[in-house]
Formats: sequence, structure tokens, C-alpha cells
Amino acid sequence: MAGIKRASDGQASAAKRSKQDVLSRDLLEAMEKDELISHILSLQSQILTTSHQAPPSPPATPGLSLEEVHHKASKARDMMAKGIKSQMKWKPSCKTGGARFSYSGVVASSQVFLKLFRIGADWKKKQLQFDPADFQHTTGTDISTSIRYGRLNVTGKNVTVRWVPNELTFTVTGSYGL
Repeated sequence: MAGIKRASDGQASAAKRSKQDVLSRDLLEAMEKDELISHILSLQSQILTTSHQAPPSPPATPGLSLEEVHHKASKARDMMAKGIKSQMKWKPSCKTGGARFSYSGVVASSQVFLKLFRIGADWKKKQLQFDPADFQHTTGTDISTSIRYGRLNVTGKNVTVRWVPNELTFTVTGSYGL
């Protein structure tokens, strides 16, 4: 350490370095105690100022190809139909068409959700309502299940789809009966 020559005193050399400089191990070992303390304090202040700023946004998910969107929408459609059908059990309220179902699902991207319910890309709302026949036509699936002496079908005035875009989740609610 004694053999290292300095161009100027420690205060002046610390002032010449910018806050963004990366110091090598040799330079840090060659610094005097006061110079190291001032460098550490400046680094701590930088950390404090950056920690009070908003956290960086998560990296954008890469866009899915049209084939991937179609495949994921088809898979989500099948899972949704299977999930709704599994809830369709006989209850006394089925006679009046008042038995309720609720299905929650997660999709890979908003493109998949738009494809799943055949919505245009300019759609920005958070809720959809379908007539039961339109719902089955739009999703392209027959959502009904067989019971002992009949079939349970989606009934009621409408089927509601709620969309939470920041979580990429949706919930489908409606009623079913004879």
C-alpha cells in the first residue's frame, strides 16, 4: 500500500469520480479511511433514493403467436365447460331453473381471453353478459349434463363473465335447470 502513488489527495480524487463509477478492489484498498467512508455514504444515499421510487414494472410477456392463442383458448374453453358441467348436479331448485354455477379461470394473456369469448381487440370493459343460447354458441360448447330422467342446461336471463385484466382471471356465473 505504501508504494502506490496518488495524483492528488483523497478528497479531490473522490470528487472526480462520478456516482456511477465502479471501483476495482485495488482502488478500494488504496483509499484512505475518510475516502472510503464518504464513498459508502454516497452509495447508501443512492440506494435510499432508488428504493423510494416506484418498483420497476414486470417485463412484458412476449406476444403469443396466433396458433398459441387459438390452442390456449381452446384448452381454456374445454376446461371451462368441464368445470361448469361438474357443478351441474340435481337440486330441487333445478325445477325452477334457479340453481347457480360459478366458474373461475386463469388465462395466459388477454389475447386468449378475447379469443375464448370471441371479443374484438378494442373491448375494454370488465364484464360481459350473454343470453344462455348465445353463451353456448359463442364458446362453441354444449354445456349440459344428463340426469336420471332429463338433462340440465344453462338457463336464466343471462350468463355473466367478469374479467380482471391485471390478474388475467375471469369468472363465469349463471344458472341452470331443466
